[in-house]
Amino acid sequence: MATYRGQGASTYDIGEAPPFVNWTIVKGDTASFRVYLTDDAKQPLNIPDWTIEAEFKRPTTPVNPQVITDTATLIFTINPEQDLEDADGEFKVNLTAAQTAQLATNDIFDIELRLPQNTLVWTVAQGKITLLEDVTN
Repeated sequence: MATYRGQGASTYDIGEAPPFVNWTIVKGDTASFRVYLTDDAKQPLNIPDWTIEAEFKRPTTPVNPQVITDTATLIFTINPEQDLEDADGEFKVNLTAAQTAQLATNDIFDIELRLPQNTLVWTVAQGKITLLEDVTN
């Protein structure tokens, strides 16, 4: 039997939702944003230790803002990597013009980091795409 410790506490919140990113992109343009990560001690995360993957999906059911669902069709996957421009604990999520041309408003994505053998898996962000049509072709 579990027993609550403390004065009158009956509910405990554990865990935290990943940050939610509303990403506005012009169709057919390159697009990017930078991700900054720290460990529990607030020190920059050692990015080369991790594998980074971001999946972009199209929901098959109507989207509620800031609610990510697995009921979605994969559009593409990218594997961001830390490059020479990045400081400790940061990397850039880059999309090519061809990739943004495949996206639509309300498509969803997340960014996940994994240590070797999946000893630790961490979703660092989730988000939704707002796509603007390009005027100049």
